[in-house]
Amino acid sequence: MANVANLEKKLLKLINNKDSFAIALTGEWGIGKTRFWNNFYEENHIDLGVSKYSYVSLFGIDSIEALKFEIALSTHETTQKKDYLSGLKGIFKKSLDVIDLPKLEGTGITLSLGKGLISSTITSLIGDTLICIDDIERLSKNIDIKDVMGLVNHLSLEKNCKVVVILHEGKADKDFREYKEKVFDEVLTLDNSLSIIKEIIINNELFPIYENFYQTMNIKNIRFYQRVKNTFEAMLNNADDDLSFTSKKQILEALLIIRMAHDMPSIFDNTIDFDFFVESYSSPRVDELRGYDLDLALISDEDKLDDKEKIEVARKFKLMDDTISQFYSYFELSGWSEIITGLLIDLDTESDVIEELSLSDRLTEAQLENDREKQESMIEYHSLNPEHGFNQRIFDNIKSRIDREALPNLSFYYNILRKNGASDLSDQLKELVENYIEEKVSKGLEQGLMESYYLNHSNTNDLFYNFLQQAVKRHKKDLISNDNADIMSKIFMRFCKHGNDSEDFFAAIQNISKESFSVVIWQPLSDGLSRMLYIRELLKHPAFRTGSSKFKEVKKWTLELLQERIEEKPNSKAAIEHLLELTNNLENI
Repeated sequence: MANVANLEKKLLKLINNKDSFAIALTGEWGIGKTRFWNNFYEENHIDLGVSKYSYVSLFGIDSIEALKFEIALSTHETTQKKDYLSGLKGIFKKSLDVIDLPKLEGTGITLSLGKGLISSTITSLIGDTLICIDDIERLSKNIDIKDVMGLVNHLSLEKNCKVVVILHEGKADKDFREYKEKVFDEVLTLDNSLSIIKEIIINNELFPIYENFYQTMNIKNIRFYQRVKNTFEAMLNNADDDLSFTSKKQILEALLIIRMAHDMPSIFDNTIDFDFFVESYSSPRVDELRGYDLDLALISDEDKLDDKEKIEVARKFKLMDDTISQFYSYFELSGWSEIITGLLIDLDTESDVIEELSLSDRLTEAQLENDREKQESMIEYHSLNPEHGFNQRIFDNIKSRIDREALPNLSFYYNILRKNGASDLSDQLKELVENYIEEKVSKGLEQGLMESYYLNHSNTNDLFYNFLQQAVKRHKKDLISNDNADIMSKIFMRFCKHGNDSEDFFAAIQNISKESFSVVIWQPLSDGLSRMLYIRELLKHPAFRTGSSKFKEVKKWTLELLQERIEEKPNSKAAIEHLLELTNNLENI
């Protein structure tokens, strides 16, 4: 395996030999070839058997003359770690690009001076130089690869230079193979970037986790590990606690899996994308897929279309799960892994992670321990060999995370306890969940209703789904009969902010009293919301439009309430009259 240490030894031996050469330094995309080379030069530049060095990237170079010019311009003594005159050289180069070089007139002869002449003059002085040419795969369409290879050959054979060409062999495959034997004396391949990644990670305590992932999943892209590190550090910076190593390990392992699925889902299969990963590993879907007997399905009736679709989904999930389980047993998107997933989906820059985490529930040791206990219980459950006290552990874990579980999951745990004969625990869990549902439903739309609770799933055989349906019906009935002004205020505020006009509440809205409507109109507004705009939005609610008589009544109430406000607070008169002028006394809403 060509790791960093072996490559350094090989390069030092070649460079310190008196003979010139042309070498190709290859490796897969993102493995860190450029970083390796730059580190190699910085660490060894004083001891190299050459006196001059030049590094050039082909990115942005559009002619072979420009390449020669860049090589000459970037050449400096190897006693320097870097070219300390690069700034002045850059100014000189830019001046040639933007200034028309003058014609020099004298004694009747006109001389023209151009960059090509300067380039050829300078490059004629190049010799006995260590030259690195990078980014071959980003070669401009204006330059023929054969001209670049011809220059490499010329520098090596005619100028006694030692030339290293860095390229991604897979990307430049066709052209590279053509010149591989003709131009290059050797091809060196960097195929192990672990030591480079270790420099990036710094945290020695956690590096074994990165190393295990690297070896198990065979992902070598350095940029991938940089992104993981940035997100991971942002999460730790926003933790409420000084997290234990076990919790940090738990977060990092989940982050590595999710980032892999987000950045390179093709590692599983070309038919799998991040959306499929999220859908498959979210609760309760992941349990359904793990319980699906793919082998049995394959030998059953394959002519049914729905079976074929299920089989294909199960096949793709098994591909993912078999791959992930090499590194992370019984992976699922719950708890903090859900938050990580949301960050990757919704945010574009790593700096936004900090702000997002500060607005959400922050990382705590207790939550992470709770997530870990759930995972261990499920591993035990699927092993078919649960230990003593399993039912009590399940109950203790789930009762503390009722507000973080989807209702189908809570039904699943209830059934485990019931079928295992722990009826006292299953009854306790049932009571806790039903109280939770009642509490949330009573708070109305601001806390979310059936859709957000049940992830748009309906299951008539599910205990808590049926209870939820009944709770929502009772809640709507109470709204209609009791005319609860506080809940009405939340419903209207939700409509004004998000356009939510669920027909579930139309009957309650159409039965609203003037007293409750007054509370709705004058409820406190946040986020700089304009009261004038808010009132206009209220009157647009579809529940009022379904019956013209109700709309006329509500409009009449609004005019009366505005007039009462003028009498209570005379300084509001100008603004209210302005609103009425804009809307023609609320006729034009």
